[in-house]
Parts: sequence; C-alpha cells; structure tokens
Amino acid sequence: MKQLKVPLLSFIVLCGLFVAAEFWRAGQVSLNADDAWIHAQFARNLAAGFGFSYNLGEPVPGFTSAIWVVLVALAFKLTGQFVIPMKMMGVLAGLGCVVVAKKLAEDLKSEDAGINAAFAVALSPLLATASLSGMETSLWTLLVLLGFWFHVRFFDKPSWSWAVEGFIWGLASLARPEALAFFGLTAFHKLFRHRFSSLLWLILMFVIVAVVVSPWVIFNFQHTGTPFPATYLAKAVPSRRHALTVTMLIGVFSLLLWLTINPTILASIYFAVRRVLSQRLWFEMTLLAIPFAFILFRLAIHRMPPVQPYFTRYYLPALLLLSLFGMVWGMQKFHKQGRWLIIVGALLGCLWVADIHGWMVQNTTTMQVNIGKWLAKNTPKDALIATNDVGAIAFFSQRRIIDMHGLVMPEIIPFAWGRMGTGIWGTDEEGVWQFLRKRKPDYLVIFPEWYPMLSKRPELKPLYRIKLAHNVICGSDEMVVYRINWSERNEESR
Repeated sequence: MKQLKVPLLSFIVLCGLFVAAEFWRAGQVSLNADDAWIHAQFARNLAAGFGFSYNLGEPVPGFTSAIWVVLVALAFKLTGQFVIPMKMMGVLAGLGCVVVAKKLAEDLKSEDAGINAAFAVALSPLLATASLSGMETSLWTLLVLLGFWFHVRFFDKPSWSWAVEGFIWGLASLARPEALAFFGLTAFHKLFRHRFSSLLWLILMFVIVAVVVSPWVIFNFQHTGTPFPATYLAKAVPSRRHALTVTMLIGVFSLLLWLTINPTILASIYFAVRRVLSQRLWFEMTLLAIPFAFILFRLAIHRMPPVQPYFTRYYLPALLLLSLFGMVWGMQKFHKQGRWLIIVGALLGCLWVADIHGWMVQNTTTMQVNIGKWLAKNTPKDALIATNDVGAIAFFSQRRIIDMHGLVMPEIIPFAWGRMGTGIWGTDEEGVWQFLRKRKPDYLVIFPEWYPMLSKRPELKPLYRIKLAHNVICGSDEMVVYRINWSERNEESR
C-alpha cells in the first residue's frame, strides 16, 4: 500500500489542476456538462420522497445510472449540496480505479507492472475529467475494473468467488448498462477455457446479475414498455441514422487520438499487442480482445464517435484496461523507468484536457445554468417549459418541463423520430410541433440551429438568448428562450 501513495497523490494533484482550470475558465467550481444536472434533478426529487421522477409526481427512467442517482440523493440528504458531493464521490471512485488497476496488473505480471499501471490510470486526463463531471463514469469504471480483476484473479478454477464477481457485474450494470457487455465477454472467456465444467457456475453468475438489475428492468418496463431506459430509446433512433462503417472508422480513429494524448501508453499498447500475437500468448490475447471487442460493440450500438473528451466516458473502462495491459505486456524492458515515461508522456495531454474541461464548465454555466436561473426569475411558478436540454434548465428553473428530445419523456419519441425530418439528426420538426400543440407549453428553450423551421414559427417571440464565444460542449453556440403565443388566430394559420 505504501507504493500506492505516490500514484494516489498524483491523481489528487491532477484533479486539483482540473479544478483550477474550472476557476480559470468559469470563475467557479461546477459541473462540466448538462447531463450531470439531470442526475441532480432526479436525485433532488428522490430525496424529497417523489421517487425516480423528473417532473414531480411523474416517474420515468430518464437516466442511465440508477445507482448514481441514489448515491447523489443520499449525498444531498446528508450535505444539502450537489456539486461538491458529486465531484467528491467521482474522485473517490477515481482513486479506487488506481488501486484496482495496480492489483489487476500485479496478478497479471509483477509488482513493477502494478505500480506502472497505477501511474497510467492516475495520470489519465480522461479519468480526471470524468471524475469531476458529476456523472457516474468513474464509479462505472471502478466497478468494471473490479469485475475484471475478479475475473483474472479467480479465472483458473470455478468457485464461489465467481458468485461475488456476478454481484459486482450486477452493480456495474446499475451504474451503466453497457457493463453487461463486459460481463458477457468475460463469461464467454470463462466458458471457452473451462467448457462444461463451468456451466453451472456461469448460470449462477447470470442469475445473480439478473436479480441485481431486475428492479431497474421492471421499472423500465413499467414506463417505457421495454427493458431499456428512456435515455437509450431517445438516442437509439437518431444514432442508427449514422452510417455504420463511417461511424466505426471515425470512432476508432478518435479513440486512437485519445490514447495518443499519452504517447507512452499508446506505444506500450502497440508493443503489448505485437508481443502477445507474435508469442501466441492465448490467455493474454483473449484478455486483450475484450476491451477491443467492447469498443466495437459500443460504436455499433450507439453510432456517436467520441470526438470530444466528454464522450470518451462511454469507453473509459476499455481505454484504461488497454492502458493497463500496455503496462503489463508492452513495457517489460522499461518497467523500472516506466513511471517516469508515463509522467513525461502525460504532461501535455493533461494540460490540454484540463483546459477543455475548464471551458466545458464555462459553457454549461454560461448557457444552461444561466438560462435556468433566468427562467426562475422571469416566469410564473406554474409555467410549462419545453426544451431540448433538460438538465440545468429544469434544475435551476424548478419549472415543469417538456423534453423535446425524449430523454425524460419517452412519449415524444414517435413524434420526434417517427420519420426523417428537417431538424438535428433528422428530427421531425412537424411531429415535435404537433406534440407541443397538444401540451401547450408557455415557453420554448431551444438551439435554433437544431430546429431551423420550428424556430421561425410566428407563434414564437424571442425573450432571452445566450451565445457562446468559444463552445466545446454545448449542442450549439446559441440558445434562445421564446414565449409561445397559442392564440386562436395562430392555431388556425399553422
């Protein structure tokens, strides 16, 4: 444990650098994306006794991480705060990733590989920004690494440790459902190695995972009619409109870019792959294949390449596993110097991503948080607001919300995505307007660029707008608040 002090301290210092970037770019500490405020909105309502509801009294699975919402709600009950507790929980999970990475690497190779793996994870700028985002990413990554460690540590002989591993995969799936893909890949690895002697144990693992996730799946069925949350359904249709081959190529190239931010790690992965293939190390080869297989699976399911640091969160466990494997199998000639090579390689990448992180906080605070506070001051408390961004606007306005994208309102999905339209990602603007006419919101808050036809309707009167000078995270540079005039004359002229 003494050896871990320096990597753990390194991660804390790195997170401090990212917090300093928040102060530098935004003048305050806050969350770096609007999605985190969706968790805060659900957590506040859960803590107040309204269950998993976005608008009070309207239960909906409008979030991907059930376990994170519960933890944020508990933290809010204990502290009365959101931003600092969410960041602290994320950082603690990030520290856990460093510890588990060392243990996993040691089980695969040696103590030197373990400390190098700890440094590789501790100095990952992608883990740092994820840990401070207010999202579930670092917790999910920790649970995936923990499940993978159990998989490696107890791989040789089926035992009750496999049952514990199943429980870990169940928790990881409650953190993000993509963890089921990691579970399936590791289960297949076990079956491939042990064949029928492992079958009963694997069935037990599947049962345990199913029991752990069943409350969440039942809740999804009750409110979406599918085992999936509304967040998945809202993203599934538009993402399928992207060409699969192009998406896969851009996605793989993007992920290579994010690995390149530390050249030492990228080189170690290359040498690890070359060594494992040339020496035909079958166990190592199958382990290496798992994160690669997950990346391809995730790109195929959700065709949104991670072209920004924020969107690497969907792939972070796989990226850290590849980094770890690089330290174990690709740095055998440089184990003693490995930590210094990692530190030198990380410097520029950490500074670059820290600056982007600071701008993300600035963008979200300047746009969505600002508009949410403006609505709280300038609209009636019973106002109904339709918007395409449903995080900070809902949290700070404390108004009832109509979600035009469907993340927290699955009933709009057939209207928004039922046919190819003229809006962003082919959104059916006429279908969205038809839905709004039925609900009669008082205000509309949108990116005009996303809805080029709808934003020009005569019923809309612009009241307030925010335009970002340097946008790195928001869906568009400009967001506008409109008052909607549902007059009879305008209804007839639609």
